[in-house]
Amino acid sequence: MSEPTATAKPRTEAPAPGGILPITITIDLPAQVHRDADGALWADIPSLPGCVAGGETLDEVLANLREAAEGWLLAKHDLETSGWPAS
Repeated sequence: MSEPTATAKPRTEAPAPGGILPITITIDLPAQVHRDADGALWADIPSLPGCVAGGETLDEVLANLREAAEGWLLAKHDLETSGWPAS
């Protein structure tokens, strides 16, 4: 299984002092696609525990898995930065 990789789209200018430069980072995470005995398709990303998605077609499974991974990463960020859910 390959290791995760990340790439960023290069910018030609740096942010002003004290400023923020918004960028988009693309990351490749190894995923596993499964077919149950009843024919159902689903996939998971082993490096993101609990990140799973299903669908009717492989394209739908992969699109749903991408969305699930984005949500997983955002929730992890919220948990680590703000203690979500607030107690």
